[in-house]
Amino acid sequence: MTTRTNISTIVFSVYILIAFYVFGGGIVNSLVSYRTWRWGGPDEFPKFHQVDSSLIIPLFVVFFFLSFIPQVLLFWFRPVSIPKWLVGLALLFNLITLVSTITIQIPIQTELDDKFSSELIERLISTDMIYRRIPMFLLAITNFIMLYKVVKHSNSRNASNHEG
Repeated sequence: MTTRTNISTIVFSVYILIAFYVFGGGIVNSLVSYRTWRWGGPDEFPKFHQVDSSLIIPLFVVFFFLSFIPQVLLFWFRPVSIPKWLVGLALLFNLITLVSTITIQIPIQTELDDKFSSELIERLISTDMIYRRIPMFLLAITNFIMLYKVVKHSNSRNASNHEG
């Protein structure tokens, strides 16, 4: 194994680990947490939301941003079985999620820090589904395809080594 192959293996493995963690965390946050906010009272909700936000940042947001590092490195250090266009597609889905987060969800979340609003919560849920969950689901499929290609390539290489 060459040094480049070792680096590619590490970069891809770290990327897959972080990407699947972020996907799982995002789905739970979107499909569970946001929906429970509907039942918060106007007196308790701002404090609840502030605490929730302070916990989600180190446990989710940091990892979302960290996922870009190995993802971009995959353009130069990726397993040979993964085409560059697949890495580009994955990056596109991640960037759509990032842009949506910055331009749509963060402004809504900021308003929710100050007051309970059923209308804002419903807007957060609907925009999250369209502009973040759908791209993240497509990203997860793309990541799965990359992982499948790596495993398939590894299996075919191992099979040919055992035949000889």
